Order: sequence, then structure tokens, then C-alpha cells
Amino acid sequence: MSAEQEIFETVRTLWEVDPAHPAAEILPRDSESLIDFYPKLRALVAAAPRSVQGRIDAHAIVQGDIISMGKGSVIEAGAIVHSSCRLIVGDNCTIRAGAVLRDEVVMGDGCHVGVNCEVVRCLLLGPDTHLGHFVFVGDSILGRESLLSGNVWVSNTATTRGGKIHLYLHGRKIDSGRSHLGVLLGDGARIGASTTICAGCVVLPRLSLPPSVTLHGTIDGSRRHRLMRNFLEAWVEKR
Repeated sequence: MSAEQEIFETVRTLWEVDPAHPAAEILPRDSESLIDFYPKLRALVAAAPRSVQGRIDAHAIVQGDIISMGKGSVIEAGAIVHSSCRLIVGDNCTIRAGAVLRDEVVMGDGCHVGVNCEVVRCLLLGPDTHLGHFVFVGDSILGRESLLSGNVWVSNTATTRGGKIHLYLHGRKIDSGRSHLGVLLGDGARIGASTTICAGCVVLPRLSLPPSVTLHGTIDGSRRHRLMRNFLEAWVEKR
């Protein structure tokens, strides 16, 4: 099996999505669909029917375009929908004070964007996708019931100007074809506070990771075990 086949076999396990979900058809399944993900996200937003329900606080700063917003959803005072933003929000979502949303952002039902987060070109699949406070996340897909805890930073560009992001698995790597790519976060994955996630990171479903770590490449069960062991040795067992 080639490196590309092995990596995308893993990517296809990240999310269980009802075929009727509006985003089901744009989720990356292979190299081509990963490269095309952002143009397809833009097309999805452009084609969405307009319907704004819920509550937008009078002191929220809405410079962009709220395409749709479901019942029970709230955009709090001080949240910023940037002039570049085209936003879709499902039912029963919360966008907290100080949050900034830019470019295309799609949130499924029951999603939460915490205080002073910045969200750029992202798909929060929902239900119950949560961002804690002070999170930056760009060019990412976050699965249902997943969590980025407070002070998590997701890198979405290479350190070399114009460089492409690579995907890694078991010592093998491929060029993603993307100049901007954050994290592909599986359903139910939970990232501990004060973590840095390197560009192109893949986190498998239902893994709970310790705080204050740097994540790179593909995080599977064995790497989670090493991260937890290192955390316990550093912060618990030596106290």
C-alpha cells in the first residue's frame, strides 16, 4: 500500500456522518478531495438557503454575511463576524463574546465557540463540537462531540513561505497539496488545554489527550499512550 493510500484510509475513519448531512459530500476522502475541500466549502456556503433565526445580540459586530442561523442559537455581544465571513450556524449553537469568525465557517447543531476564539475557514461538524476560550483554529475539520480545550493553537501554514503542508503516518509522508491546512480532528477526540497542534495533524476518533503538548503527524492510540505516559511521569508520578 502506498503512503497516500495508507494515510487516506486513516482519514476516511475520522468522521461518521449521515449521508443527508449538507457537508457529507465535501469531506476529504482522498488527495484530490482534500485539495478541493476549501473551494467545495465555499460552494456549499454559497448555495445554502438563507434563514436567520436564533438571537444576535445588538452589540455583536456583524460585518460579514450570516447566511443561515438555526433556532436556539446565540451570537453574544462583542462577537465579531468579520467582513470576510460567510457564516452558517446550526440549531442551538453559541458564539461567545470576543470570538472572531473569518471567511467561510460552517457550524453544525449544538456547536460552541468560546470566548476570544478565532475561527477561519473551518467546518465544525457537530453535534456538540466545542471550542474552549482563547482557541485559534483555521483550515480545519472538527468532528462531532470533539473538543479543543482552552488556549489550544492550531497552526495552519508551513514555516517556509509558500510551502505545502505534509501529512504523516508511521514515518511516511505525503504532500497534502495545501498551503493552508490545520487539524483533521476525529469524532469524539478531546484535546487538552494549552496544546499546540502542528499544521496537517490528524487525530483519530475518541482519543483524549493530555494538556500542554505539541501534536504533529497522525495521533493514534499508541502515540496517545506515549503522550499520557510522558505527562504522568512529568506532572503526577514525580510530585
